[in-house]
Amino acid sequence: MKIPYVILVLFFVAVACTDQVMVPPVEYTPVTDIGKYNMKIIPQPQTSADNIKLVMYDDCQYNLLDGVTREGSMISIEKHFNSMMKLPCMLRNDTIVIGKLPVGIYTINYKLLDLSTSVTNPVSLAISFNLTVSK
Repeated sequence: MKIPYVILVLFFVAVACTDQVMVPPVEYTPVTDIGKYNMKIIPQPQTSADNIKLVMYDDCQYNLLDGVTREGSMISIEKHFNSMMKLPCMLRNDTIVIGKLPVGIYTINYKLLDLSTSVTNPVSLAISFNLTVSK
């Protein structure tokens, strides 16, 4: 009587595990001029009293923000889209609030992911750059 329950549990575990997609670790390309990627940090220069923002010029409206996370001096910004939707790219400016930061040097990792299941590499863009916040 217990054997069918064990088989049933194993079946559900196997089905649950097949839905998980393994994303390989992302290697960020370090850049010194984010202007080449139509990005700008405002205000210039950045101080600890400022509410710091990343402005993205000519960004497709379907690139949606997943979140901004900070762990120590590492700030991660992630956006995503789905190329299977075949949506037209309507250009717009997007402002992402990073917030007020203490004095220091920060590394910002920006990643744009394609959620489509038909692509072999879901990372469309992965760059990293430094942000210096002064007093």
